[in-house]
Amino acid sequence: MRLEPEFLEVQEKRLVALSRDYTIETRKDIPELWNDFWAREWKLMGIEEQAAYGVSYSVRPDGRFSYAAGRNIDPIPEPLPEGACIVTLSAGRYAVFRTEGAVTEIPKLFDAIFSQWLPNSGEKQREGAVFERYPYDENASPKSMVYEIWVPVAS
Repeated sequence: MRLEPEFLEVQEKRLVALSRDYTIETRKDIPELWNDFWAREWKLMGIEEQAAYGVSYSVRPDGRFSYAAGRNIDPIPEPLPEGACIVTLSAGRYAVFRTEGAVTEIPKLFDAIFSQWLPNSGEKQREGAVFERYPYDENASPKSMVYEIWVPVAS
């Protein structure tokens, strides 16, 4: 597992997404949200880019957090599709971890980033959502795909 990020400065991005609440124990159920998202995704028009995003946000002291599966849509449809919400990815500096592997390995990468890399990096996590970015790849499968973990940071 490679823990050598690239640092990127990006502009704000708005996603049309489906969102649910999870805990560390229930995060294994996130693939069900993705299944629901892909089943509805055909209704979304104006896809700005082919990448899909998984966004962890609103982390609470008891360990619960919100997670959204979404896409960058422009313009944002009005009204939003039933059950959809808008999730904003903040502008700023991010540590971007790119890897290839099974989708089931994503929780291990998250754990390594926050338990090993971040405490030893000299970086501080800043306000903003941590997110996954899944670049479009017609050959991707759950057992082999390219994905990125974006962590908002400030030196």
